[in-house]
Amino acid sequence: MARPADIAKRAAAAYYGLSSDPRKVPKGWVVEVVRPESLVPKETPFMVELLKLVSAKWNENIGSESRTARMSDLDVLVYANELLEAQGLPRVAPGDARVVPWMAYMASTVPELVLVRLSQNDERKHLLVNTAITQ
Repeated sequence: MARPADIAKRAAAAYYGLSSDPRKVPKGWVVEVVRPESLVPKETPFMVELLKLVSAKWNENIGSESRTARMSDLDVLVYANELLEAQGLPRVAPGDARVVPWMAYMASTVPELVLVRLSQNDERKHLLVNTAITQ
């Protein structure tokens, strides 16, 4: 059985289409599991509600290649904006610095969630992977 970190790394490589072989990350890209504790902000009612909303959406976010549930920072942003709109609060824009800490909060709260960072030079991508939902 694959370790959660390995499942998460393969899901990240497949999600971002880095390679035609989902078991292999192309040269130049670094894929690492992020220790979320260093990024987690103080818990707020909004983050608790966002975690509930995201938890209900995992089955809609299973990758066709990796067969694992995963969400990028943009996916989480869509759900965050859905929740913010329902609460009558302003939306957040793509690239907002709060999104990755929200993902870190989720990964620190739910043991099956792994936060992965992909980087190449100055480019950074994040993916939240639910290793418990792998088909």
